[in-house]
Amino acid sequence: MTKTVMVVDDVPDVLTSIVQILDANQYKTIKAKDGQECLEELKVEIPDVILLDIMMPGLTTQEILNNIDRDRRLAEVKIIFMTAIHFLEAEERGLLASQRVVDFIEKPFTIKRMLDAIEKNT
Repeated sequence: MTKTVMVVDDVPDVLTSIVQILDANQYKTIKAKDGQECLEELKVEIPDVILLDIMMPGLTTQEILNNIDRDRRLAEVKIIFMTAIHFLEAEERGLLASQRVVDFIEKPFTIKRMLDAIEKNT
């Protein structure tokens, strides 16, 4: 069965590149340019995993996580952070406390690292 990955990143080139890589590796993809669009897309389709940038305008990462946690339909959705901030900073912000956060990928990252994280968690 084809796995579905939502990619949430405010940098258009990053978003497009990741989606192209995932499409080429037989994943179904959902794109969102920010937290608000992420939440709107989640009303329509439920992915297996969300690749979520931490540093984006608009909704904070914590607000996004809180909204996802409140929606029972999304109980099985896993989140992989992909971000330019460091692991310790994310930990200090309390972003790693959610049970649904299953991995943390620091930018820049290799395609293999990203695909391995998705494969391991879908």
